[in-house]
Amino acid sequence: MTLSWAGDEFTVPADRQLMLIAEIEDALSGNSGLQAIVILARRGGPSHSRLALAYGAALRYAGANVTDAEIYNAIMEGFATQSSEVAVLVQDAVLGLLSIVSPPAARKLNEAADPEKKPKRPRRKSKAVAG
Repeated sequence: MTLSWAGDEFTVPADRQLMLIAEIEDALSGNSGLQAIVILARRGGPSHSRLALAYGAALRYAGANVTDAEIYNAIMEGFATQSSEVAVLVQDAVLGLLSIVSPPAARKLNEAADPEKKPKRPRRKSKAVAG
């Protein structure tokens, strides 16, 4: 799994991903008791502050030297300058976190967002008819 920040990429090995999921869940849910997948998948997604906390936790877990405040300020700077890129970056961060927390849910959302991608139907095995 690879995360990006400020043009750099950071990788989390597969054997460390469960602890990363726990870090993300804690950052997203706080004291609410809500599941991370619920927060990420709901209309509007997480608050920008919770998104910054979760993405920051994930980046630091992967080895980045970044603060939650830097991430939050980058989001707010994008909105202040009315940059159209900030909405895409926020959406990408939400989908990235969802991909970490629940790869199947992220896959379903991506399929729903891209009508060109149709889910593959499982092939039926032909049954031999005894006669």
